[in-house]
Order: sequence, then structure tokens, then C-alpha cells
Amino acid sequence: MRRITIIITFMTICVAKPQFTDRQVAMMIPKYFARDHHSPPITRTRIYGENGKKVFHLEIKVNRNRFEGEMDYTVAAMASICQYAKRPFDKFVVIMHPDGRNMEPEMLEAKARCSIDHFVNKRMEYNRWLKKCTTLTKI
Repeated sequence: MRRITIIITFMTICVAKPQFTDRQVAMMIPKYFARDHHSPPITRTRIYGENGKKVFHLEIKVNRNRFEGEMDYTVAAMASICQYAKRPFDKFVVIMHPDGRNMEPEMLEAKARCSIDHFVNKRMEYNRWLKKCTTLTKI
């Protein structure tokens, strides 16, 4: 009986996902972006509460030629890292500052669980994620 308990405990430890604090999540994002030379530059990282919801906020500089790809990369990075948070996030906010002077910044708000389902678990099509889980506004 004791061996079974030890085996079950060992298997639980091996299978369990690591869980990170908000500070650890915020520190991992720049490292995640640094490993890919096509990633957009990060200008600000914040984690805060808003109306009882946990929000992960990133501000990036975007190239007008790769605008949509950089937005997708950023949300995918947030989803990849935030799936391991001790307390799950409710919303991702990405502020995109374009490099062109005549372009306005845009804000993407995405539901975190929905984004993790699309980018990490591959349970949702891109167009459905874009339609059901995101809001894009000019600021």
C-alpha cells in the first residue's frame, strides 16, 4: 500500500504543470520575445486587476508591414506563458504603437481562456477566435 502511495505521489509531481507568480510571468515575457528576432519590441508590461478581473497588459511597437503577425505573435506569447500562472488571467490587452507617424495606436482586448484554447490547445479556428474572443479599437 505504501508503494502505491509513493508511486501516485511521484506521478502527480511529474505530470503537474509548473505554476508561476505574476512577477515571474512578467519577467518571462521579455525573455520569450528576445529568443525570436522577428518579435516586436516591448515598451511596457503590466499585470493589474480591473473590475475583479486579472489583466495582462503589453505595449509593443509594430511595423506596419507585419502588423497582424506581430499582434498574433504577442497574444500567442501571452497565452503560452500565462497558461502556467498560479491564478489564471481573465483578459489580455495589447496596445500596438505603429512606427508610422500617420497611423494611430490600436488596442486589442482578448479573453485569456479563449486565447489559450486557440494558440496553445489548438481547439479553435483563428477566425472564430478573432470574432468571438477579441475586440480591436483605435485609441
